[in-house]
Amino acid sequence: MTVTFWVAKTIDVLAVVYVVLFFPVPVYWLILHPGVHLWRRVGYRSFWVALPVWLLAGVPLMFLQGPLWAHRFHRNALTYLLGAVLLALSFWIMSRVHREFSLKKLAGLPELNPHHELCGIVRSGLYAHVRHPRYADLMLGFIAFGLLTGSVGIFLLAIVTILMYLIVTPLEERELREQYGAEYESYARTVPRFLPRFWRKERNVA
Repeated sequence: MTVTFWVAKTIDVLAVVYVVLFFPVPVYWLILHPGVHLWRRVGYRSFWVALPVWLLAGVPLMFLQGPLWAHRFHRNALTYLLGAVLLALSFWIMSRVHREFSLKKLAGLPELNPHHELCGIVRSGLYAHVRHPRYADLMLGFIAFGLLTGSVGIFLLAIVTILMYLIVTPLEERELREQYGAEYESYARTVPRFLPRFWRKERNVA
């Protein structure tokens, strides 16, 4: 077996691990955000919902590898390069987000307890340029593995993931507007959701 074969197999294994770990994330938020007031009454015990969600949304994908790899498109140097660049960007964003956000905050403690010490609008680092870099990095990761593996199934999961985040994000921002009011409105007006602005509009000077 050639080195190319083992590289391709390694990428496939990493793709499955990534899908199993991160496909359940937006599913979890789709459960938490619409019923956040109920979950706040339940308290931190609502985190017991997280494990069943992870198992139900992620683990079955380990046993559906037949359909996952059934159809692949042709890959070439360009698709590999683009996939590698997007994956590197995704992991770079992930590392920056974990540096700027604690794991407790990423897990949703401020959502469950509006008076938690971790509450507050983060405007530093990546959050000075996009409001939801964590969601952006997961969307990039799915697209990257779709390009690297050539799997039509992973691309379909990428599309589903993106659609779920497009639903989750307004729900999350509705809570943030309720909690922080004008402060979050000001932040949302100046910072885009997923894609940073590479230019800034000049303000008219009176």
